[in-house]
Amino acid sequence: MLKSINILLAKTWFPISLKILTFLAFWVLIYIGRSARPEHPVLAAQLYRTNLTNVFVWDTWWPLIILSAVIFGRIWCMVCPVEMVTSFFAKIGLKNERPQWLLSGWVIPLFYAVIVIVGVTILEIDFKPHYTAWYLLIIFGISVLAGLVFEKNTFCRYICPVGYLLGLFSKLAVWGWRVKSKPLCKACIDKSCINHKYNYQLNYKSCGVDLIPADVDDNNHCILCAGCLKTCKTYKTVSNTARPNPALTNIGFASDLMQLKPLHIAEWVFLYFLSAHLIDEITEFKLITTLRDSFFTQSISTYFNIKEGLGRDLIATGLLFFFLPLFVWGLPYLVISLSGIKIRLAGYLKNFSPAFLPVIIGLFIGLIAWEVSVRVPYYKFIVADPPGIATIQGILTRQILVAKLPDWSDWIFLSILGISLIAGIMLSFKVIKKFTIKHMIIKNTAPLYVSVLVFVLTFFTAVILYHSF
Repeated sequence: MLKSINILLAKTWFPISLKILTFLAFWVLIYIGRSARPEHPVLAAQLYRTNLTNVFVWDTWWPLIILSAVIFGRIWCMVCPVEMVTSFFAKIGLKNERPQWLLSGWVIPLFYAVIVIVGVTILEIDFKPHYTAWYLLIIFGISVLAGLVFEKNTFCRYICPVGYLLGLFSKLAVWGWRVKSKPLCKACIDKSCINHKYNYQLNYKSCGVDLIPADVDDNNHCILCAGCLKTCKTYKTVSNTARPNPALTNIGFASDLMQLKPLHIAEWVFLYFLSAHLIDEITEFKLITTLRDSFFTQSISTYFNIKEGLGRDLIATGLLFFFLPLFVWGLPYLVISLSGIKIRLAGYLKNFSPAFLPVIIGLFIGLIAWEVSVRVPYYKFIVADPPGIATIQGILTRQILVAKLPDWSDWIFLSILGISLIAGIMLSFKVIKKFTIKHMIIKNTAPLYVSVLVFVLTFFTAVILYHSF
């Protein structure tokens, strides 16, 4: 399979042809989302279940690109239309050098924070198709602006939060972009893969995200555009049967993660907001409602006499994005510190926090199974009525009956969540074992393993607390 994909990547028409198709598909989604604005508030509030734009973006595309990253790496970037758009406008733009505030890596976590706090939590764009359409338009707009102002492919490397997410999750992937022979690649004379002459070509091009193929040893930043493969094959000045070097290869499951490369603090901040978003999303599980009802007879907001309105929303937002994630990430650090293991906070965030990544991914996989499955009964109606207005009218007036998932499906979701979470914990333990060897921690290693379990328990406690607010 990999051999066939690499043969395709060397072709002129691939993957640019797929990017054109996804570009057209995105504009169709934008049109459908913008046109779905019923005047009746009840219809508007329920339209997220039947509108093609909403269901595809939030319940199909978003979960599946995350799952694909865990298995195949940043494969979505290969066909993403935004890369084509920003590269095109960079070709005709000002080509300014990137300023330090972009190169610092802080733009992505801050951009993501705005999306999840303002967009998802406050404006609820994932429940409003026309807001989802605006979200897609804004992403396209920012990619165009980045292309017009800055050099090369600035958006994908330094602005796109999806790429950041896929880079983190693809640490578990079995596929990665590597060269066959690093010595051969480094000895290359023409260096077409990084030659500025080929920067602004849309197909046969040098790397637009500042990578040197011979130095690529993880999936963090390569967007799988295959430009370096094409230039290596086409623009070589010396004939060599061992070329082209770059290719999509089998690197082995979680090999990137096992390198134990430290995270930048900006990457941890991204994980911080990602965990807050996950706390919010996981509250939808029936198990969480059952646990909440077991521990709380009334909501926390009612207990403290916090009334509905802007004030309550602000408190809930602060709880979700500032208090609860600090609780989730802080308690494991406290357990490690009290055990006598000397690790500074910066070292914990940069060097040890990747050990929690498999757990986060395991939680996401359980969430993905639930999100995709609950929309299955609606898919046949979405195909016949993409805007979804007529369908939701029929559902609300009982002219259309939507099959409900059987009660036993809750146990399936719970089983998937449990299995993926246990697998994540086991992989986290494997990371910690390698961490103790690398940092020569021989005695008193148990608290490091316990911290993973504390992370899981604290996370679910945070979910229940937020759900009971």
